[in-house]
Amino acid sequence: GVRAGPICEEPVHGVLIVIEGVEVALKPDNKPTRALSGGMVVAALRQGVRCALLSRPARLIEGHLKLTLHSSLNGLGPLYAVLSKRRGKVLEDSMVEGTDLLLITATLPQAESFGLAPELFQKTSGEVTVPELTFLKWDRLEEDPFWIPTSLEEREDFGEIITNGDLSTGIDNTALKYIRQVRGRKGLLVDSIKTVIAAEKQRTMKR
Repeated sequence: GVRAGPICEEPVHGVLIVIEGVEVALKPDNKPTRALSGGMVVAALRQGVRCALLSRPARLIEGHLKLTLHSSLNGLGPLYAVLSKRRGKVLEDSMVEGTDLLLITATLPQAESFGLAPELFQKTSGEVTVPELTFLKWDRLEEDPFWIPTSLEEREDFGEIITNGDLSTGIDNTALKYIRQVRGRKGLLVDSIKTVIAAEKQRTMKR
């Protein structure tokens, strides 16, 4: 894999790089225009690979956690609402023998786990126990972070960016939201606020 990809400077998986050839500028006497070093070749190769990766459709790989907790019947509604908002999926809910509690087992994207316990306690009024989170698997986020509305119907639903050349509207785009968060935390360049023109109203895209 590639140690640092061009989107989030994170490792890239499932990519095979094939070098078909290297071109070197020569003088009329068939000598290189400047002395070549290994560092120069590696830097040029690295830039070429990063550009090639950006020329193909990109997807994020996100970690998923296994969540287990106990909840009363009164806390089920708010619990399911919180998990649904955070893209969680309930795998199993079963009654604990001899009690009025249910054992909930669910999966949750790792990026959505921050601040989960305080929100659960607040929304359920303390009707759930502290969630236990363990790493479960890596999974691909099937959402194009650089999708843009093209058809008339899509432009009416999602609006159009004023700034020419923008890669995405960013409207309800989970993958693009994660990219902006990661790049912001790493101090990398993040695209500025975009203003969108919709059919009926104007939306302002935040970082």
